[in-house]
Amino acid sequence: MASSRVLGARLESLWQQVREPIFLLGPDCKLTMVNRAWEELTGHSAAEATGLVCRMHGPTRAGDLAGLAGSFHPPPEALAGQPAGRPTLIVHPSGERRWRRLEFWPFHNSQGALIVLFGLVRSPEAAPQVADAESQHLRSELLEVRNRLFERHGFDTLVGFGPAHRRLLEQVRAAGALNIPALIVGEPGSGKRAVARCIHQLGAHSQAPLVPFDCAALPPEVLERELFGENEAGEVNRLFLPEGATLMLGDIVDLPRDLQRRLVPVLSDRVRLLATTADDPDTALLAERLQEDLYYALTSLVIRLRPLRERLDELPVLAQHMLERANLRGGRQRQGFAPEALDVLQGYDWPGNLRELARVVDDAHERGAGDLIAVDDLPPGIRGHLGAAYNPPAIMPPLTPLDELLTQVERRLIEFALQRARQNKSKAADLLGISRPRLYRRIKELGMPDEPEPVEEPSNNGSARS
Repeated sequence: MASSRVLGARLESLWQQVREPIFLLGPDCKLTMVNRAWEELTGHSAAEATGLVCRMHGPTRAGDLAGLAGSFHPPPEALAGQPAGRPTLIVHPSGERRWRRLEFWPFHNSQGALIVLFGLVRSPEAAPQVADAESQHLRSELLEVRNRLFERHGFDTLVGFGPAHRRLLEQVRAAGALNIPALIVGEPGSGKRAVARCIHQLGAHSQAPLVPFDCAALPPEVLERELFGENEAGEVNRLFLPEGATLMLGDIVDLPRDLQRRLVPVLSDRVRLLATTADDPDTALLAERLQEDLYYALTSLVIRLRPLRERLDELPVLAQHMLERANLRGGRQRQGFAPEALDVLQGYDWPGNLRELARVVDDAHERGAGDLIAVDDLPPGIRGHLGAAYNPPAIMPPLTPLDELLTQVERRLIEFALQRARQNKSKAADLLGISRPRLYRRIKELGMPDEPEPVEEPSNNGSARS
């Protein structure tokens, strides 16, 4: 027994002398041991880390132990007994974001059962000692997207990429810097409230509360009481909100017009208004659903969100993002999506937008038992496209330049006239109402073939001489 304790102490000493961060994971993905280099890298002690379950999700906010544990989850190839590596992002409590490469080596007992995973944290520039796990491609792409978002904009929740998404992010960042009302327009479920929350977080009063009201769901008397209720000083002609708060009004066109009229005069630097609508604001103004003063106050800054059916190239990353949110909540852990399942998701038109995608991913997360979500894990309506409320709008064909279109029409008219006149240029010119020289000139300019004119048959009038 004493010799075992001595051996254990020696191993512990050797373990702590390793200069690179190393750690051990049990078969249940719990951290069982870390060395001092790991503690220095992560900013967390061995006492804090031991026992943490490493779930399948990316890092969360700085100082979050659950997010830290997610940074060390092994790929399924390693759990299945194959050495494998993957990139990871570690968020230090200071807020510093540190890219590293993880490499895992599995160890088994005599019966072949996994007993422990040895993990090594290396620099991203170091030559890999084991191959990258193929299953980690989508997770790594999501990690990079979220990190770019955070570095450039200070948040990583509005996941997406491409020129249109970059324009949206720039609008959100600009809106956060301005203390003026803003209107967020988009179909139901397209993420309007998430955008409003990001704008508030980027604003000068991010520590003040964000106060949401749903104008379509709340009765008018409740809205009036909550917005303009009498405060301790007996004032009723002001917003009943704390200093620096952001008022978020959902479905603004459903706010009664008398309350809309009362709202504009009391907007000031002490309270900011963010409003959302699924309606076109110009149409709502013409239909007198949006009061004129409020319309002009809100439309100084309008942010329009694209529906999900116009973002299908981003859908795999969006679906992975929602899947990792489900993993973070605990319970069953799913690695990603089978390629066939992604094909099904990208073939659907998503009338419910991001909200519908989140419901589908949450439902699929609880179905099946494999690491990957398969086609059979998806709801029947998605697999058979039975849940689509409408077909996506037809894509308009590209417009032909006017000069090119007129040339095509002129060519077709000349061809038609020549056919009618049996290639007789004089008769064709008469049919077109132009001169014969002009017709010849246009045939040459348009590069049309100049067919020979038919030979006129001699007339049989009169009798032939004998």
